[in-house]
Amino acid sequence: MNQQAVLAAASARLFQPGAPALLRCAELDKGGVRVFAAARHEVVSAVLSEEDTFSLQQYDDLLEQVVPGTRYLVGENDGNRQVRLRQLHAAQSWLNARIPGVDPSVPPNLDPGFRGWIAAMARKEASDILDVLQRRAQTGETINFVREYAFLLSYRMARRVLGVPAPEKVPWPVPLLLFARNLTRPGPALRRKDELGDALSALFLQVPLFGHVFGTIIASTGAVPWLAGKTASVGLAVIDDALDMPEVAPETSLLSALVAVQPQFPDVADYRLQARSVLFELTGALVLIVGKVLSEVAAFSASERGREAGIPWPALVQRLRDPALEPKARDATVAEMLRLADTSQLVRRVRRDCIWRGEQLKAGDRIVALVGAAAHDDAAFPQADRFAPDPARPYITSGPLQGPHVCYGRGIAWTIIAEAIAATAGRIEPAPNASLGTFLGLPDDLRFTAIRQ
Repeated sequence: MNQQAVLAAASARLFQPGAPALLRCAELDKGGVRVFAAARHEVVSAVLSEEDTFSLQQYDDLLEQVVPGTRYLVGENDGNRQVRLRQLHAAQSWLNARIPGVDPSVPPNLDPGFRGWIAAMARKEASDILDVLQRRAQTGETINFVREYAFLLSYRMARRVLGVPAPEKVPWPVPLLLFARNLTRPGPALRRKDELGDALSALFLQVPLFGHVFGTIIASTGAVPWLAGKTASVGLAVIDDALDMPEVAPETSLLSALVAVQPQFPDVADYRLQARSVLFELTGALVLIVGKVLSEVAAFSASERGREAGIPWPALVQRLRDPALEPKARDATVAEMLRLADTSQLVRRVRRDCIWRGEQLKAGDRIVALVGAAAHDDAAFPQADRFAPDPARPYITSGPLQGPHVCYGRGIAWTIIAEAIAATAGRIEPAPNASLGTFLGLPDDLRFTAIRQ
């Protein structure tokens, strides 16, 4: 069995009565390192939150392998990570002081005024894209929701929010990946031209690194690390150039803010290195993850599963565009859609020899936390296949519920996703029998049609 088949079988066994908290997956062991799976919601939540037992060093090591010095906030909670968090909060406060309607007493990344600013920006970008796609109503040509809407909108938002430009040149693996995609996927070929091409290039610069870092359980070998380093280094060079010329970025961008607040950090000798990591991580999150999630949510809602769950696409659009919907209920709607569509997994490394929930673990053991399986655990989500949004539900699809690794950009991502879906009302809709196609494990195609005005 391949890796995913092994984990799927382990997940099924972990939900049987009397099953242990963790299940050994000996087929995935490598180099003397043991692999365990966790699937039940309560166990996965504990694995993600108990950082005294489970380490995120895995992600730091994989990044160091291909882009030395670069780190994600999804990594060990060390001194440099605290610097990056301080940079983010200082920069966010600097931005919020320039945005009307912001309450300085609220955590800056969660402030309703800031999220309202993000929402207005997302509405404008979505409307501009939909205006172009509206021409398809005359020609009858279908729309690739994934490429022509979800990832394009995510790319535009990344450019505006972060202020990092597109690279002028891309390394040869990018056109090679595009060639492979066009060779293996049906439908119109994608071209690396215009802004859609820039969005495609930005995405393909991120894909190898995300596969290397988040698709690895024990060690990444072969051509993958080389490819990840080759493509990621271009993105890092673009950020270095942008930091040298911050006046080119929008004033209300994170890049401008990070440059502006540097005098607040006289004790940080490698300020730019840490700031570069912040911009690099958030660029990847906006360009890749937001587009991926938006595509998967749309595919779920447009499918028979969405109808059976009680949230077909028209109902989801109407709910998210309802001005009477409270912000918490809106966030819960997005979180619930993420839960229903989720298939993700995360990896943790055991810090030291210990007995955890009856299982004898060794330092270095890997725990694969099957977040997607946990999101469908009836013990945490009664009638788990039904749409039942509630702010009190124990969502973990955007990371742990507590601890130092609560997702900083969750509010930004949820806002963009909600606005993107709401903006489609009366503009585009799923084509009959629309289904999600994938390439390199990411959404690639979902057919929509333009609605005649």
